[in-house]
Amino acid sequence: MPALKHSLLSLRLLARDWRGGELALIATALVLAVSCVTAIAHFTDRLTRAMHIQSQTFLAAERLVNSSQPVDSAWLDKARESGLQQAETVQFASMLAAGDEFQFAAVKAVSDGYPLVGHLEMRARESDPSRVVQGGPPPGEVWLEPRLLPLLKLEIGDSLQLGDTQLTVSGLLDHEPDRSDNLFSMGARLLMNLDDLPAANILQPGSRVRYRYLFAGDDQALEQYFTWLEPLLTEHQRVIDLREGQPRVASALDRAERFLYLAGSLAVLLASVAVGLAARRYSLRHTAYVAVMKSLGAGRGKVLGIYLGQLAALTLIATLLGLLIGSLVQSQAVSLMADFFPVEPPPSHWSPLIVGLATGFACALGFALPPLFRLARTDPMQTLRRDWSNPDRREWLGLVLGPTSMLLLIWWLSGSLAITAALFAGMALLVGGSALANQLLIRGRLATLGGSWRIALGSLQRRAAFNTLLIAAFGTGLLAMLALVFARTALIDEWRMQLPEKAPNHFLINIAPTEVDGLQAMLANNKVTSTEFYPMVRGRLTAINGEPTKDRREQDNALRRELNLSWTDTLAPDNRILEGEWWDEAGEGRSEERSEQGVSVEVELAARLGLALGDRLRFSIGGLEIESPVASFRSLDWNSMRPNFYMLFAPGALEDFPATYITSFYLPPEQKLLVNDLVRNFPSVSVIELDKIIQRIRDTIDQVSLAIESVMVLMLVAGVLVLVAGVRASIAERLQEAAIIRTLGGRRRLLLHSLMLEFGLLGIAAGLLAAAGAEATLAVLSQRVFDLPFVAHPMLWLLGPLAGALLVGTAGTLACRSSVSEPPLKVLRELA
Repeated sequence: MPALKHSLLSLRLLARDWRGGELALIATALVLAVSCVTAIAHFTDRLTRAMHIQSQTFLAAERLVNSSQPVDSAWLDKARESGLQQAETVQFASMLAAGDEFQFAAVKAVSDGYPLVGHLEMRARESDPSRVVQGGPPPGEVWLEPRLLPLLKLEIGDSLQLGDTQLTVSGLLDHEPDRSDNLFSMGARLLMNLDDLPAANILQPGSRVRYRYLFAGDDQALEQYFTWLEPLLTEHQRVIDLREGQPRVASALDRAERFLYLAGSLAVLLASVAVGLAARRYSLRHTAYVAVMKSLGAGRGKVLGIYLGQLAALTLIATLLGLLIGSLVQSQAVSLMADFFPVEPPPSHWSPLIVGLATGFACALGFALPPLFRLARTDPMQTLRRDWSNPDRREWLGLVLGPTSMLLLIWWLSGSLAITAALFAGMALLVGGSALANQLLIRGRLATLGGSWRIALGSLQRRAAFNTLLIAAFGTGLLAMLALVFARTALIDEWRMQLPEKAPNHFLINIAPTEVDGLQAMLANNKVTSTEFYPMVRGRLTAINGEPTKDRREQDNALRRELNLSWTDTLAPDNRILEGEWWDEAGEGRSEERSEQGVSVEVELAARLGLALGDRLRFSIGGLEIESPVASFRSLDWNSMRPNFYMLFAPGALEDFPATYITSFYLPPEQKLLVNDLVRNFPSVSVIELDKIIQRIRDTIDQVSLAIESVMVLMLVAGVLVLVAGVRASIAERLQEAAIIRTLGGRRRLLLHSLMLEFGLLGIAAGLLAAAGAEATLAVLSQRVFDLPFVAHPMLWLLGPLAGALLVGTAGTLACRSSVSEPPLKVLRELA
């Protein structure tokens, strides 16, 4: 019964305080905290899964098995038993014939059900718009990429010959989902039905063929199936997922996920600070009530029980309302942006609701509970006498419990110790500097100042202890927003730098030495700039310091295949010597053979193989062997879309071996037909077209960027919440002070100027500390979370104080405007 009475009393007091507006700020803080975190969690969950669904279209499946030969049929039977969807593709290069015209093409034969993820786009006539189809051509028919028609002098409805079979051209292929960096899938595409492949009789022993077995289905079933399959794979077979099939896209998605988790963590941080400020104000305003209750005989336990009941009821109501608002906000946000995403984001899981629920109770327990414990320990005599000379020595408990609960929640939400450590480092620097900044602000000599400056600095001095907390709170909000803005900018800039607007989008390979001059002239005549023409031979690394590498083939894929070897006397712009010497630094006129000048090895491969300068590498090239010492280690940018090589030799070192050349160039869409001219004039040269792949990667990165920028809007709401809570925390005292000053003759304009100066100074101090904290946070995030090199941000030190002065000054002045607008007599009566 006593417990029931306490509960009813708590609810009655809750209703009374709510009608009186006492709990409005703490309830608003909790609702906005939970709604922001819930909306971000929902939004992140849906967009992350939508981005993964879209990115899987790069494979046309969720996972696939890549093989150079057909796999055991038992593997496919096992997948079928596991309930997985299946499809199969066979890819190879072959000659097409149409009358007297012949043309090499990249042939792909697909089974029914292809693609499992994504779609095909084709046209039945050249003048028709593209339409989406969910399967490939029927048996007896093929779809061609448009540029094959003029090369073979065909029209839709004509027949062509592939091997021993005649096939009808029934459509034009405009889009296939799994264009990858596999050479078999480059060039002009012919898409056919897998059932027609045996009749073509084109695949013979020794043919270069790529078999791909596509799988999709339930995540758990996929994981169990591939766990069973992995031990059965040979060196000619491997499992490919998004991370291996499209590492650039996978990297962008990984970094985007980390950023979104960071945004959610910062939302928790901001929400916690807002709740803490609101709870502190609430407890201070109820100190007199508790003193009266204790004077009338209420014990500490009863008082604590009443306020805990209030807090529990308020937290539950605010959390449920926040969950509802957050869910509605994210639903509307996704609906508004539906046109920007190529796939509809799937429904959200229930996990974001758990995140929102945990956020509400963690904020309440960590930041609202300590002030209530302090409230329950109120000394009635000390309070009624207004004697604060003996402060509570257990005040530190609240300072520890709140940040600890917040950091634990951030750790759980982000799943990243690095993110938690980065935010902790930034906050520690910020809080540590708050006291110092506050001391600098209050040391002004009032006697030498007049007007609004005197009032502003006097207000800062009277609230010296509280201003330390306020600077830390404002600084935390600014730190979160600055860190998020600069992290977002760094991520998007990094992604776009990987694929600049005019990055090379076509490669030419298999160029004979006699064709180099002609190709260079043709490209120059069409105003197309290419990279350097690099000679290239294929060779296998067979020994390191005399020890055969055949026993180390599991150590690295580079030991299991032939490498592209090249030579040059000019270091490419994206290559940099990290250790050792380049040829032009090694001196001229050596008596040693050119091969003894050494080989420059890509630094990451060298690290994986444990190479050191001077190690001797033996290569087998066409049955002949060559040995060369390691002369240097070299970094390079694999994302530059330029020809790059693990191994570069000195000029002349490989001149005894037959070589072909390779180059890359950017071709704008309006010059696309130049590819046909290249193929006609140089039929032995292979053209690798990457323009469609690069455009799809850019589209994916743009979608990820849109998701990040959408979350930024929600973060601004949380940041404004902190500013409002911080300003409102001292509104009662300011109302009283303003009323007294106006009663003594102070003008409204004077008070407004003093408010602007006071909050402006607080904002500048908070902005400077936020800049320092954000710089420290970004340093950790860049290197530990986003895998980016750290770059100093000078603009932080300018934007931090400016943003602080503008945001805090404006918010403080507007929030306290009523203190200078209300009639002084009315204010003094209400406060009395």
